[in-house]
Amino acid sequence: MTKALLILHTAPDAPDNRALTAIRLAGALLAEDKTVTLFLVEDGARLVDPQLAEDNPCRALFYELLDVGLNVQVCGATLRKLGWDEGYLLPGINKSSMKALSALMTEADEIVNL
Repeated sequence: MTKALLILHTAPDAPDNRALTAIRLAGALLAEDKTVTLFLVEDGARLVDPQLAEDNPCRALFYELLDVGLNVQVCGATLRKLGWDEGYLLPGINKSSMKALSALMTEADEIVNL
């Protein structure tokens, strides 16, 4: 099975809509039966904030993709920077690291950086 890795470092409320593009692309890749990992770092980690505005266009689609198997990993250093601990993360979202990202990049058939 093809493995896709998306690295998101843009906030879900950024005006350029890169986060929404990443979520939509993740959905399209999942629909093609690819294994998809979304690695969140820096402002991209704000996508997993349970307090993300309900009207944010990324929110509903992100939660839907979690339910259908999107693998989500968040940089541990970013979590510390934001003052979030692992208990802050929703089920299905995992604390990760740059070392783990390196391994994901080695294993991936496709990599997209947004």
